Amino acid sequence: MWRTFFNLWRLGLLRLPLLLLRLLQPLYRATFLASAARQGILRRLASGPVPLPQLAGELASDPEARQALEAWLQVGVQTKELQLDGRGYSLRGKLARELAQEKNDAWAAFLEECLTLHHHLLMELPERLRENRPFTLADQDGELIARSSRLMEPLIFKAIEEVVPATGAVRLLELGCGSGTYIRYAAARNPQLQALGIELQPQVAEMARRNLESWGLTSRAAVETGDLRDFAPEPVYDLATLYNNIYYFPTEARVAVLGHIKGFLRPGGRLLLITGCRPGSLVMGLLNLWGAATVGCGPLPLAAEMQEQFRRAGFAAVTAKQLYPSESLYAFMGTA
Repeated sequence: MWRTFFNLWRLGLLRLPLLLLRLLQPLYRATFLASAARQGILRRLASGPVPLPQLAGELASDPEARQALEAWLQVGVQTKELQLDGRGYSLRGKLARELAQEKNDAWAAFLEECLTLHHHLLMELPERLRENRPFTLADQDGELIARSSRLMEPLIFKAIEEVVPATGAVRLLELGCGSGTYIRYAAARNPQLQALGIELQPQVAEMARRNLESWGLTSRAAVETGDLRDFAPEPVYDLATLYNNIYYFPTEARVAVLGHIKGFLRPGGRLLLITGCRPGSLVMGLLNLWGAATVGCGPLPLAAEMQEQFRRAGFAAVTAKQLYPSESLYAFMGTA
């Protein structure tokens, strides 16, 4: 056996297989973690060992499926994220333990996003381009994106604190409100704030409504479904916000979109727009790819380009602020 191994090594026939195996091991590990987190299995195992028969009773109603479940769990053991002893399966790896915690749900969602949406973009785009079959919004899981986008919360919360006064009546229009978490934060900062969220994707809008109800905010905030361009502007809002969604519009349409938003603002009202810009990290590169490859959307803007579009839309006192030193995430502000 060893003679064969050394002969293959000497001939250079093992280099590529070893490189590929080194590449694939973290991929399999990440995929297992994303699946286990999505199905609630990490949280199920976080409290201690669970015997296979008990897991099978919960996850595999068909007795013949027990072998498949056992094989799937064994992959978790082989990637060192699970462990098996006489009491059953439990969490072993640091990543598994971290992703099992509810406070890290956004990271679990981001991992799943990378292994689903990002994977499909990279694998399918050349073929789709040849077949003139572009991606659409239906190719993404809106609720998953809303969850993963919460990774930006600390930075966006800080930006909200800078534009939402702690007291006094404020009317907020949030465009692309996602899960509603930023409306919640603004409402907590200012007890007099009233908000309207507009969300394009129906399933995400419904999630935001459920959240606002659970947070006791339905008397102060509402969510409507639709494209913001279909809503007639009325200049009654003090602040309009767009967080990580300007790339849902083609580049050539953005000046008109910004101008339409300005129509909702009273004189002196402000627009806060936060977005990734290009060039940036690999993650920004994937986001840029998604926008460029999806019907009705567009690539990430350049920072200077975004400022110029604000001015062309009629905003004054336009500013741009980088929110994170090593990433091209910017907050743009303009006054109506």
